[in-house]
Amino acid sequence: MRLTRTLLAGLRDCTVRNWKKVWKYQGKYFDQPYTIPEALASKGIPVIKVNDIKPVYTKWVPPVSDDPRFAEPIPPEKQEDWKPEPVYVHHDNVRLFEGIKQVCLIAKAQPFEGFPPSVDKLIGAMDVPDKDMILQRYIMQSQVWNTDEDNLPKPPPHPDKPRWKWVKQVGITHVKSTQILVRNLLRLCQIQTAQFPSFTGRKYILDVPIYSHIMYTGKAIIMKEPLDILLTSDQDLPPFADENAVDASVLYKIPDMWPIFPTVDFLKTNNYEILSNTGFSSDMKLTCPHTIIQFPRKTHWEVKHYQAAQIMSCLMYTAALARKRFGEHVKILPKPICVQHVSVEQGKFLFAFFQLNTLDFESDSGIKNFIWTADRSDLYSETHPQPWLKDPLLEKSKIVDYDPVAFDRFLAVYLNGFPEMSSILQKQTEKATASS
Repeated sequence: MRLTRTLLAGLRDCTVRNWKKVWKYQGKYFDQPYTIPEALASKGIPVIKVNDIKPVYTKWVPPVSDDPRFAEPIPPEKQEDWKPEPVYVHHDNVRLFEGIKQVCLIAKAQPFEGFPPSVDKLIGAMDVPDKDMILQRYIMQSQVWNTDEDNLPKPPPHPDKPRWKWVKQVGITHVKSTQILVRNLLRLCQIQTAQFPSFTGRKYILDVPIYSHIMYTGKAIIMKEPLDILLTSDQDLPPFADENAVDASVLYKIPDMWPIFPTVDFLKTNNYEILSNTGFSSDMKLTCPHTIIQFPRKTHWEVKHYQAAQIMSCLMYTAALARKRFGEHVKILPKPICVQHVSVEQGKFLFAFFQLNTLDFESDSGIKNFIWTADRSDLYSETHPQPWLKDPLLEKSKIVDYDPVAFDRFLAVYLNGFPEMSSILQKQTEKATASS
């Protein structure tokens, strides 16, 4: 179609009848065949159509043949770890939309709300001198007292001004501010427990690589990613539930998602290895897992999605540890393996607790694993700026709603497993009984 002046003139009258009339008589354009001028034909100069001209391209070759910058990627099917049977993959970008319900089907777990009783009684069991002043300084150090000037993402749209054009902002990123805050909190926890004789049996390691898998209804689910912080100990955590609770879990029926499979959100790949790596060699000390601390990179997820990611990390790590301790084909564990998980993002704490009792995921019958999840605890909140109101007090973000309860719960998670805490709790109970 050729857009002629006559055809475009019909746009003035947008009625259907007039447009069809113009299109009928002016919509077709017949291109006349080209003619060769006599001057060119007499000289024998060939004339070539534009569409018949085919450019010749030469492939550029790097001056150094083995330069890795210009190396061509190897196709997935030609890589060494390629296998014809695909498996499911879980990583930090996989979001389980049903949250706890979906992850309980995958982990064959029975969920509980709140903290386990052995951890809940440790909340507020130890007084921290000048706690409020120290925590507020830690918050300021992670949010304000920092010289970083990285490009920050745009703030979320405000309901009053959804189309407001934000000015480019620089400062400290969310991940780095969370890292500074968590390391300061760990240092404060270490100071409080430095007088314990068993303090030397604790340490934390950064960026621990894990490679694990589970077999769910005949299909493998693998995970290969580093843990941001892993707190380890010289002895395992005591079980959150006793043997009677484990035996009673046989009667629990896990809710179903039929006709949707729980693995609907996982990705598939043919490039994988079935390995079990906990990040430690056999000659290392203090390798008993205590608490996993991770910093979520996704800020648009709901709480249930973060909790599902927490349980998947705990499941994969404890599964690799169980195969390392009890053999590759272990199903019912001779001894439960427990681990705690803390997810921290901009002062928002999510706590999860996992007890691995079985690796038999072929059916829903038999004993179940245990999951404890608690509501989110906010150490502080941040108000977003509102520059359209022309108020100097609202042009910058502010830290509000300080609540030290989040740190009390974090400290309780850290204190779990210290044998000295039993005597401290007993003294507090005797003191409370005497005062009453």
